[in-house]
Parts: sequence; C-alpha cells; structure tokens
Amino acid sequence: MTSLASRSAPLTVRTESGAVVLELGDTLDERTGGVLVDAVASAVATTPERVDIDLTALTGWTAQGATSLVQCREMCRGLPDGLHYRTGRGAGREALLAAYR
Repeated sequence: MTSLASRSAPLTVRTESGAVVLELGDTLDERTGGVLVDAVASAVATTPERVDIDLTALTGWTAQGATSLVQCREMCRGLPDGLHYRTGRGAGREALLAAYR
C-alpha cells in the first residue's frame, strides 16, 4: 500500500491491489468535491483496474459536494472494473444517496 497524500488533506490517495483508493474525510463540500474530481481524473490517467471512493470517514456533505460523486462515476466508465463506493452508515451513505436522486 502506497500513501500519496497526507492525512491533513481533505483526501488521501493510496493503491490497493490494482485499485486506486481515494478516502475522503470531514465534509464533502464544493471545494472537496473539486479536489476529488481532480484526483479521480489523475487516477484514471494511470489506467488502474478500478477506482474506489471511500466515504466512511465523512462527517458531513453539501449538495454541491455530492454532485462530484456522479462526475467521478462518469470519468471511471472506461476502467475494467469501474468505480466502487465504500460507505457505511452516516454522512457518506447519505451523500451517495443524495447524489443519485
């Protein structure tokens, strides 16, 4: 496992068995959503098997932040195993459900 960003960033990026994992912390707002979209674009350029977006550590979200999740799905369509979301109960799950309403 390789860490590519510090824990103080709104997003950490690592690789796991052919997947790029992007882990969000704190709040998924417009700013963090923009960082996420940029990170997914960079990840897709490396042609991994798939991209995972981990939402389990989110504590909050905004509508603008949630829309970034849909943008990320579109960018990952060409990957062999596509995009996967990791959620549990709470804000991450709520943001994902709101994104696809």
